Amino acid sequence: MERVINCTVLTPERLIYEGDVGFAVVQAYNGEMGFLYGHSPLISRLGVGEVRLNNPKSVDYLVIEGGIVEIKDNKLIVLAEKAYKKADLSAAELENKMKELDDKMTSIPPFSEEKFVLRLEKDMLKIKLKVAKR
Repeated sequence: MERVINCTVLTPERLIYEGDVGFAVVQAYNGEMGFLYGHSPLISRLGVGEVRLNNPKSVDYLVIEGGIVEIKDNKLIVLAEKAYKKADLSAAELENKMKELDDKMTSIPPFSEEKFVLRLEKDMLKIKLKVAKR
């Protein structure tokens, strides 16, 4: 018997991923969490970041933005507020958006609320760009 976890990643809008994985890494709110066969039951909040799903033949990469993760009886469920597959992300488009944000940020006062919001948006774009370039 192969030691795999049944993994499902979904958002309120759609199913993003479903299949068996040997190892999964998700971005929790306070750092990465890894899951192997036989993991004890757990529920945790998700943060913003990369998800790596190691299959016997490949690794699937996703980006998640918030939600919860649960593992129980070798079933991993990731309920994300937003999630993107690597195939859904275009590195060129993301780089263009980053450049637009950089241009916009240069004209904003250093400690304004708008600049803070733009920095958060830029951080999200960096994570998506990292996955898109894998």
